[in-house]
Amino acid sequence: MPKHKKKSTISQYALSGKRHVRNLLFDKKAVSVVVSTIVLTAGVLAMGIAILYWAYSWGNIANHTYSTAEENSAKAVQERLGFEYIDYSGNTLTVNIINWGTSNNVTIASVRIYNSAHQYLSNYTRPTLRNITTNAVIPFGLPMTGEGYFRITPAPALGSGLFYIQIVTDRGRTFDGSFATP
Repeated sequence: MPKHKKKSTISQYALSGKRHVRNLLFDKKAVSVVVSTIVLTAGVLAMGIAILYWAYSWGNIANHTYSTAEENSAKAVQERLGFEYIDYSGNTLTVNIINWGTSNNVTIASVRIYNSAHQYLSNYTRPTLRNITTNAVIPFGLPMTGEGYFRITPAPALGSGLFYIQIVTDRGRTFDGSFATP
């Protein structure tokens, strides 16, 4: 009889093991927990990758904007415009300038005129730069060591006295000069 008991204990363990395996394979609750965990993990990973890509793209945009601003700022520091000749006759103001800085293609955004008391008289935007010797339009700005001129017609009626002129470049630099009228 002890042998038979031993045999039934082993068969009970085998039967119990089969039941456990069958429960694991066919239990709907266990499968749904595993599947839901996998789905949640995949969703979190997908959102994490999307947020990482979004942050990376904003970082690239910020880096590009910053480097462009730094480059323009460095070029603005290198801009140097000198007034060679300023003539006011009749209703025309002619200004000859030279780019003696190390920044290439200096463009003029505006020209402001002030009286001797530094009171604002007028503002002119985007005057046409021309080559002094050929009179041709300079389309992309004054090159390094380049000379050019622009005319403002009709200029304000200035009368006689001392006047100031201020040139503002596209990079934000200002250059001041003065001229006298008879």
